[in-house]
Amino acid sequence: MNILSKDQVYLVIKSLNTPLKEENYEFIYDVYSQTVEGISELNDSNVFAKINGINNFDIISYICGEYIYITRNFNKEQIEKFNSDENSATTIASFVADKYLSFSMFNYHEKKITNKYLPPVSTLNLYYNFILNVLNNYQQKDPSTTLVIDLLVKSISISRCVLNLLVDGYFTEAFATWRTLHECECTIILLNKYGGSLIDTYLKHMKYAIAYKDGIANKEEQDQIFVQIKKEMADHGLKSKDMKKYIEYGWLYDLKEFNDLPNGKLNFKDGLEVVSGLDAYGTSYNISSEIVHATPLMLYANNSNLYISTLILIYESFFRLEKIFIDFIVPRVNKNSLDVYLKMRKLYYSYLVRIYNSEKSKLNKKN
Repeated sequence: MNILSKDQVYLVIKSLNTPLKEENYEFIYDVYSQTVEGISELNDSNVFAKINGINNFDIISYICGEYIYITRNFNKEQIEKFNSDENSATTIASFVADKYLSFSMFNYHEKKITNKYLPPVSTLNLYYNFILNVLNNYQQKDPSTTLVIDLLVKSISISRCVLNLLVDGYFTEAFATWRTLHECECTIILLNKYGGSLIDTYLKHMKYAIAYKDGIANKEEQDQIFVQIKKEMADHGLKSKDMKKYIEYGWLYDLKEFNDLPNGKLNFKDGLEVVSGLDAYGTSYNISSEIVHATPLMLYANNSNLYISTLILIYESFFRLEKIFIDFIVPRVNKNSLDVYLKMRKLYYSYLVRIYNSEKSKLNKKN
């Protein structure tokens, strides 16, 4: 096995940028030596299949993680006492050897359908990464001015999470997570389309939600908020039992489209989803909800169908979110930066469309 020298171990520790002080490096090296020795003995005993090499970086990372966690609340004297106790190094070495061998040789993997290198995954992930890096250059987490960008960043992040779950073979989990993406997308579509006063109303209802969860420190202010909520509810003919749904969806009253709905309700299915124009996804949303609520579908769904269906859903979501992204960046970037993005878009957007059409044809054949 490729065993490192003390100097090499010290270099690896430094490269990890941990809070460890150099006076603790000797202890880490001692643990490393015992860990490697233990793995070597197991290798020689034929308990496991032959280990041809070890990942020293992983082993040292495990050791540092164990040591930092165990000593996180120790003072200097306690750390010195811990380091001088020979049982300390032996115990950590045993933990690390077990974890390393478990995850390197016997790590459980879900059955996979795709991998991160195939174009349907890698191309979309490339675009996600590009968008997130661009958006990272702009102010975030200030709801009064950055609500749309915050929702856009969160939507792209959730999309990426869904894609990674598909790659790792967690198909029901990916489809269940798409449900959250769908809800975010319905909201951002409306806020991006109408902006201004609708965003103000949405933020007002966010404050209502905080008050409803007893999150306002000033109780007098919180009481005043409830007085305002009840007045607005009365104006819309709502009763006390409707308070929660008014807080969550009452901002939709600002939209003529909602007020004109013959069967509009203050909920997602009959309100937000319809007004945002994404009610065609209602069936998928309902199925996803069944998975979330632990029905038999969660256990016995066809993974192949779930994979391709979820992939199509996040591709379609991407095409819509990318348009919102363009709306956001065009007035905010200089010409050179915009030209760079448009060149990238010309190359990869059309490729994503071709991939989407190809994958969609597979779904149509299954159905």
